[in-house]
Amino acid sequence: MRTRILIFLMACIFLLAVGAILLRHRLVRPGENIPTLEQGMTVDREISGAHVHSYRVILAEGGFLRAVIEQSDLYVTARVFSPGGREVVEIEYLGGIEGHEYISLEAKESGSFRIDIRALEQTAGPGRYRLRILELLTAEQYLSRLTAQREKIESVENWLRSCAIPLRSVEAGHGFEDMQPLKRLIGSARLVALGEATHGTREFFQLKHRMLEFLVSEMGFTVFGLEATMPEAFDVNTYVLTGKGDPLKALAGLYSWFWDTEEMLEMIQWMRRYNADPLHTKKVKFYGFDMLYAPRAMKVMLEYLNKVDRVQAKSFAKTLGVLADPFTSAPSTHFSSGIKSTSTGRQPEEWKEAAAASVRRILGLLDEHVPGDVHQGSSVERSIVRQHARILGQVIEGARMIDSENYNGYESFRDSSMAENVRWILDHEGPDAKMVIWAHNGHVADETDLGVESMGHHLRRMFGRNMVVFGFAFNQGSFQALGLPWPSEKGAQAFSVGPAPAGTLDATLAASGFKVAAIDLHALPEEGPVADWFNEGQLLRSIGVPYSEEIADKRYLKQKVAQIYDALFFVEHTSAARLNPGGRRPGEQRLKTPANLDFEKSRPGEAPADWMVPNYLQDFDFAVATSKVNPRTGRRCAVISRTPGRHYGEMYGSFSQRIDAAAYRGSRIRLRAAVRADVTGPGNQAYLWLRVTKKGQNVAFYDNMADRPITAREWREVEIVGDVPLEAETIDYGYALVGDGRAWLDAVSLQAIR
Repeated sequence: MRTRILIFLMACIFLLAVGAILLRHRLVRPGENIPTLEQGMTVDREISGAHVHSYRVILAEGGFLRAVIEQSDLYVTARVFSPGGREVVEIEYLGGIEGHEYISLEAKESGSFRIDIRALEQTAGPGRYRLRILELLTAEQYLSRLTAQREKIESVENWLRSCAIPLRSVEAGHGFEDMQPLKRLIGSARLVALGEATHGTREFFQLKHRMLEFLVSEMGFTVFGLEATMPEAFDVNTYVLTGKGDPLKALAGLYSWFWDTEEMLEMIQWMRRYNADPLHTKKVKFYGFDMLYAPRAMKVMLEYLNKVDRVQAKSFAKTLGVLADPFTSAPSTHFSSGIKSTSTGRQPEEWKEAAAASVRRILGLLDEHVPGDVHQGSSVERSIVRQHARILGQVIEGARMIDSENYNGYESFRDSSMAENVRWILDHEGPDAKMVIWAHNGHVADETDLGVESMGHHLRRMFGRNMVVFGFAFNQGSFQALGLPWPSEKGAQAFSVGPAPAGTLDATLAASGFKVAAIDLHALPEEGPVADWFNEGQLLRSIGVPYSEEIADKRYLKQKVAQIYDALFFVEHTSAARLNPGGRRPGEQRLKTPANLDFEKSRPGEAPADWMVPNYLQDFDFAVATSKVNPRTGRRCAVISRTPGRHYGEMYGSFSQRIDAAAYRGSRIRLRAAVRADVTGPGNQAYLWLRVTKKGQNVAFYDNMADRPITAREWREVEIVGDVPLEAETIDYGYALVGDGRAWLDAVSLQAIR
């Protein structure tokens, strides 16, 4: 009897396992009603939740499929299975909501291939996607295409060998003899844009440094602009013009870890040496032209208004004061969908409308000039203050787009804002100014693909042929990027890629044999195989801030480079940029459960054990340590501190924990802690905060205590209560200090209360 029961149980387990496999792969069975897709077909459907839409594509061995999936309103995933049920293509993310992804498949066997599309989250609401079959080729058609492509590529390689401009080195200090041919390419252009295929390549940074020296020394350029926050970049400019200040901290004050490198610091120090030479009567200046952060812009504007109209300044401070706080106005907090879950009591759209109206009134006030009124300041000062107000307006408008999940609209708006800021810089510097700008390829290219109009597109409309754009490409090597998944537990690290796949633009440039070269795309033949190849559009690497090996083959964009760039710089082999100490971003630790909440495991004077303390805080003069002075309970507590003085950037000090949300899913939770602060003066205060995040860094709940900051010197208990959805990935909580002073934390607890 026992034997029969055992056999029965084993059979059940086997059937369940087979059922799970069939459910996973949904093998196409004879007679199953799955639509068959053909060349040129388009399917536009709605999908939600755990539904799966399956499609059939018939391919013979050696055939080729190319399709594109466009999505809106929700995230979807796609998988392609071979006739035998083996997964041959997997696309987990389609570039975000309103993104798209191409599917390319060379058939290794004949038969019916299945495409499965499903929502990323089982609880997702309805949204639409469109699947289009772009190409469905037979083996003969595909082979014929490959042969023709190989012949065309050989013609391109021969042209490159005869027409490319070889460069001696990427490093500055090697003279400019090899760069002289670039003068003809640049001509009388007033604006030179330098791109990059990654934000973390040492050789790209060095080559752009060398280009800056060449353009300043040989062609009369006097302005440098970086894809970085504009208000804080004035601190770097002060250093390069006067030598006053700390260049390392000023660089960290731009907030972007990928700019906080040895290569960037070397370039800034060269700018200072150039300006210090009395023989150089025309000085080179440093600007940022991005619009991501509000606090410095707000502070500069209010400081000026307090001089010229204190009544108006008080009114604007009441409406916009939250933007002067670097913690409550941080993009990941105040300007996120999480604002709807905070306890500020504001309706976000109503507040943003009022804030935008206030900025418009400020701009009108700044445009009113009374001749002879000394309180107005100089016209130069007013122009700079007015630009800070415009930056503030750009931040607010961008936040409105993010909150409405109009991500493509936000990207277009950000790029158009950066273009307007570049134009302001040139107008501000005068008609004789010539400027070099540094940004990612995706920003400098004259592109309108993917529903986004790039900065380069807007600048081309403004400056026409008075602008020359250099795209950057590489074949193989290393670069710095932030490891996925997001939020990152891997931190910033060096990634490596091998030689680019045959047929890509990167591989074709490498086949020319150059280690470093410039390619003048205006010198392309007007017709013939070389012109055709460049105008057809070719794949080249495009890597942003986040990266992982799993998405390496998806970091290629098909671009018609001759239409979006004037020239290319190519580096055959690259290495990772070298981060300064404050630019390093170690992986963020995720705990299974909260730990060391009473700080008794920590040693006095050292950072609290099991808590994450950002290493970049040193550049902003914050310190986080364990203290044995007057704890709330036990023998120890934790303290954040900063002494008064001059500081760079508008940053807050913080420490936090991140835990896995699994044990709390579906619960209501309460974060409770004992807090106190020793702070004086406006803007100096502390905050306890709690955030619940779903996959893809989607904020489900966030409360930063923006309406109840901590300023009392006596210990008191505070708490935050929020809900953890079933899809929650992580729970983050921590303590933050804004401004100068000290803030203590003790007796922390996190509990499920239902």
